[in-house]
Amino acid sequence: MTKITPKKRSEKPTFSSFKKVIEQAKKNKTVDITMPENVINTHLLTAVNAKRDLLFFWDEMLRESLLELNSEEKEIIEKYIKDNPISKKTIRDLSDVIHKRSQFDKNETSRFLARTRDKLHDEKLKNYDFQNLCDEDRKINWLWCYIRKNANKKVRHLGYKKNLKGKPTKQIIRKNLELDENYLEDFPQNNAEKRKTQIEKCLIFSPYSEKGEKMLSNHLKDEWRKNIDKNEMIKWLDGCHYNQLIWAYNYIKKREEIRYTWAPSSNEDMKSVLVAVYDLIPESDKKKFIDRFRSTWSSKKSRNKQRGDTLEIENEVLDKLDKLAEETQSTPQDVIKKLITILDWDEILDILESE
Repeated sequence: MTKITPKKRSEKPTFSSFKKVIEQAKKNKTVDITMPENVINTHLLTAVNAKRDLLFFWDEMLRESLLELNSEEKEIIEKYIKDNPISKKTIRDLSDVIHKRSQFDKNETSRFLARTRDKLHDEKLKNYDFQNLCDEDRKINWLWCYIRKNANKKVRHLGYKKNLKGKPTKQIIRKNLELDENYLEDFPQNNAEKRKTQIEKCLIFSPYSEKGEKMLSNHLKDEWRKNIDKNEMIKWLDGCHYNQLIWAYNYIKKREEIRYTWAPSSNEDMKSVLVAVYDLIPESDKKKFIDRFRSTWSSKKSRNKQRGDTLEIENEVLDKLDKLAEETQSTPQDVIKKLITILDWDEILDILESE
């Protein structure tokens, strides 16, 4: 009778496999001046946030022949990376291999690591279609606020699944938005361009796979499309003057969405916050919100007029008054008060009577 030998299960690669690979380097090392291991480790730690990132670096190492390895050693390392979760230890182990088995000197190794990091980041941004996501200030502001509002919460992703006939059909999937809102900081003099840079870092250092990056990009585009033709707030703000703007800002401060915006640094920035809040409001609630918003402002104007609290001034004069107020970081009322207080009474009469 033929004896059947049970097939051995493939063992999970361990660091001992790496040690064998590294020790072999002592016999055939070709480069004397190598980059310190801690520097290599720092390079990788600042660039790698997911297994796909580490595999990307590994593929580039093979493509550019960075390491002096035979086929068996390459197989051991690749299996180790694929079969082990991403961690500081996994990254440190690969750093050790680079340190011991690099065929480049420290300067060439440094350039390789920096070049590969930039290449990885470019590929990620391409998967996200970043240029299209952030091609105008309004979209940048909305996306910055949207991530702050929904980070690590379940959101609806549109996916595709093949039916019994093999045809792709739409499928709604609820998945966590795995982005770190800590990259999106509000600080004085922040603007759309700086927010764009923050969003870029937030996406680059996400834990998504290539497929996940593209799915998230589609989700963000789908969400933004809901705002494309919603310009009611922009139209209302067109020609808006200081008192009206302050009222509007105080009004939207009651909304939950204001928590995810930023502290405005100017009148124009305040308008951007108003638009961002409006864009964040769910599509189903937008009409109700803007109708009530307009109605409340109209009622306030009417009450002020009845009480004699308003002073009719031409738009051209109001524009100049608002500009003076913004440049002096005061209110239009303060500008008028200061001018009347500082100017000599006879001088004021001369100016008025000269018209």
